[in-house]
Amino acid sequence: MPETFKNLTALLDHMKNSKPQKNGLIRIIGFVLITLLSGCAAFDPQEREKPPLDMPQSYELYREGEPGSGAWWEVFESTELNAFIAEALSQNFDIQSVYARLRQAQAVAQQVGAQKLPSLNYELEGGKSRIQTKATENAPTLIAEQETWRAGLAASYEIDLWGRAGAEQRAEIVQAEAVREDLDAAAVSVAGEVILTWLDIIAARRKMVILREQIQTNETLLELQKLRFANGIASGLDVSQQQQALAAAKSEMPLLELSERQLLSQLTLLLGRASSQGLQIQQDALPVLLDMPPTGLPADLLASRPDVRAAGLRLRSADWEVSAARANRLPSLSLSASAAFSSGNVDLLFDNWITSLTASLSGPLFDAGRRKAEVARTRAVAEERLADYAKTVARAIKEVEDYLVAEQYQQDYLVLLTEQLNAARLTLKNASLQYQNGQSDYLSYLSAWNTIQSLERQMVAEKATLIKNRVGLYRAVGGAWVRNLMPEDSPASKPARRETT
Repeated sequence: MPETFKNLTALLDHMKNSKPQKNGLIRIIGFVLITLLSGCAAFDPQEREKPPLDMPQSYELYREGEPGSGAWWEVFESTELNAFIAEALSQNFDIQSVYARLRQAQAVAQQVGAQKLPSLNYELEGGKSRIQTKATENAPTLIAEQETWRAGLAASYEIDLWGRAGAEQRAEIVQAEAVREDLDAAAVSVAGEVILTWLDIIAARRKMVILREQIQTNETLLELQKLRFANGIASGLDVSQQQQALAAAKSEMPLLELSERQLLSQLTLLLGRASSQGLQIQQDALPVLLDMPPTGLPADLLASRPDVRAAGLRLRSADWEVSAARANRLPSLSLSASAAFSSGNVDLLFDNWITSLTASLSGPLFDAGRRKAEVARTRAVAEERLADYAKTVARAIKEVEDYLVAEQYQQDYLVLLTEQLNAARLTLKNASLQYQNGQSDYLSYLSAWNTIQSLERQMVAEKATLIKNRVGLYRAVGGAWVRNLMPEDSPASKPARRETT
């Protein structure tokens, strides 16, 4: 803008030396333009260098981890899991939907950016008319035929004096970048959900294996109690109590089978399939626990989490929309040119022509406050995006903190649960000896055995929870691994146009 002002000032100085009779109109136009440009203010939004809220210096339960490769789940050393994640990243419905939104956003950015360039239209027209006339009733009929041919070109261009068109384009470009971050966030979420579902299926099957062993043991104990009852060693109450224990164990199996089927259906949906037929999970044991990820500092989430980056970019897009709305309140300068060719003979079409070149300056004189209200609206949108950005950052910090807390307490819980299981096994041993020696009834032994059965299945679930918490922590700290990991045929692997803001 300063360069334009300088050039127009030089032009005005030149016109002062020209003849006033010939250049009066030009002087007026030049004076008006310079007056307008002299009041031009920069509408570019200010940089938001500070975080949207006060960031904590560190996490309350900060625990440093060892840096690992981008595909952190490869530590599980599961070929089937790697295949599931690759399939989900290329076929998942949510990822495909977000990728379609990305293409829409890129197209809108290109469409808005086109208004910064001149437009050129053409027109071709041809016609033939036939006129029949008759002077009197007895006069001969006269027929005259006439051909008309017309061609034309029209060009128009709006000079972006105040940067309105540029601001609108930047807003859409940044919006497209935000959708690209949504695509990354969807990939992180889908990959995490596949891992968690896979872990739940393995845990459910592991509990089913333990439950089948427990049912078999209860059946053996029932046969033993029936034999003892036949020999007069055990009472009918002992037999009925063991029958009840067997029925209780068997009643757990349908629930586990239902959970497994539902988890398989969930994994099928995550993989972008319509049917779970052919879906095979071979692993029958829970994988090893992942090492702690390098959590870094809370401020690192601003750059490492795609959802946080997306919220920040949407705020930046809103700032550019405010700039465009402010610039739209000022006058606009448009140039237009046209060339028209017309003739009654196509061979002479381009011999008869007329051209025109015009410039127009237009601006709002009275719009009942519409443009002013638009500025207020866009500023309110920016304030909303700022609040959303702050909320996203706060939620990201909360998620990391929650997983760190869950990590600590889950580890402590597993230690205590192991101690409880060991104590229950000792109790079972003592109860068995006392029952065999006639020092206690069968209910004490059965109660200790039921406790062990419940704890063994619970241990599987809690170990799975510990691994899932570690997976959740990897998801919470984010990272740029997704762009290096996407399969080549994945929609998310196709790069978006990136512009700096």
